Amino acid sequence: MITTQLLQELYQHMAWADATVWNHIPDVNDGAPDQEILERLVHVHNTQTVFRQVWNQEPMAMKRSDDFSTLSDVLAFARPFYEAIPSELARLTDSKLGEPAPVPWVKYFERSFGGDAAITTLGETMLQVALHTQYHRGQINTRLRALGVAPPLVDYIAWLWQGRPEADW
Repeated sequence: MITTQLLQELYQHMAWADATVWNHIPDVNDGAPDQEILERLVHVHNTQTVFRQVWNQEPMAMKRSDDFSTLSDVLAFARPFYEAIPSELARLTDSKLGEPAPVPWVKYFERSFGGDAAITTLGETMLQVALHTQYHRGQINTRLRALGVAPPLVDYIAWLWQGRPEADW
């Protein structure tokens, strides 16, 4: 069962892990970013932002990789999500998490798997964002290793062992 307590903890971990990875990415403040990392970061933060816009019934505003010339620009785009989400999670109730939360882009995916998509709940979509971010964080860490940068240990258990530290942007 997805609960507000579980989501709060997963999102705290997500913020810490994402900040930790960001702190290991070369050229955050200057220089030309690695294009693969830039594109992956834009995708991750677009997904977080667009889901949050859907949850708050706001107009969706997608960005493209070429909207950003530096990683610092991407980070400036990403940070509002991490700043807003804790208070939004704190206001949620477990019963609200069970309410339907259809996403507008589901029709695209229905075409790819040839059928109607089941209705998703708010809690399921919130869990999806944490899991989606984790998936792509692993890809970014793999790319860091390929670039000769030792990726940070950002496993959930490592976060627990360290006493659940706050994100250090």
